[in-house]
Amino acid sequence: MDSANYFREKAARCRLLLALATNPEVKEQLRLWVWEFEDRADSAERRRQRRQRMRAGWRRISQKLGASAT
Repeated sequence: MDSANYFREKAARCRLLLALATNPEVKEQLRLWVWEFEDRADSAERRRQRRQRMRAGWRRISQKLGASAT
């Protein structure tokens, strides 16, 4: 499982617990965790997308270098 999905699942779990919680302090903590887990998931997704773009760029460069070497 990638880290973005991991954090999204954690946020979903907190949302479920939030629906069941009755203590205001617990509810506030769960809301905070939902926000933090979603933020971490978004960051992980952006990192993955950057890595994919970088790899694609390196592949293009490698292909161009390989084509010019022949």
